[in-house]
Amino acid sequence: MTGYLSEIYDGIKSLCAGLGVTLKHCFRKPITLQYPEEKPALPLRARGRLVMPVDPATGANRCTACLLCAKACPNGSLEITKAVGEDGKPKPRAAKYLYRSGNCMYCNLCVEACPFAAIIMSDEYETGTRDRESLDADLAAENHELKGSKLSWWLSKFKGEEPS
Repeated sequence: MTGYLSEIYDGIKSLCAGLGVTLKHCFRKPITLQYPEEKPALPLRARGRLVMPVDPATGANRCTACLLCAKACPNGSLEITKAVGEDGKPKPRAAKYLYRSGNCMYCNLCVEACPFAAIIMSDEYETGTRDRESLDADLAAENHELKGSKLSWWLSKFKGEEPS
């Protein structure tokens, strides 16, 4: 009889321990998000889609078509065409900056290679599509405007620099 009662006591003790864990987790702040309805707060340097922001001071992008980003890209996701002037000589501007996000592995090597901070990884992370052609974008023609803390972070890179 004592063995039977000790098993009941052990069962109740085990049940109380399990309920204690459950109750402890019931009153915690939830960890998960209800994703489509709630968006996560991304860190400032999150790696989303590559963009070429427009400098608010000049109204143009900062790309000089030096091709360092294209050389740094391990997948060949970038294809840059230099602008040509009326005299036939190349200008320090990108006429076309083709970004293939389907090939991109978001390694950030192109951003690190750019000496002019002309390209950055945005916080746009919902880039899924059923159409493969929509994964290609001409960043020079896009005129992407940064907002909020991402803009102030990007502009802080140019402090002490002479405006061109």
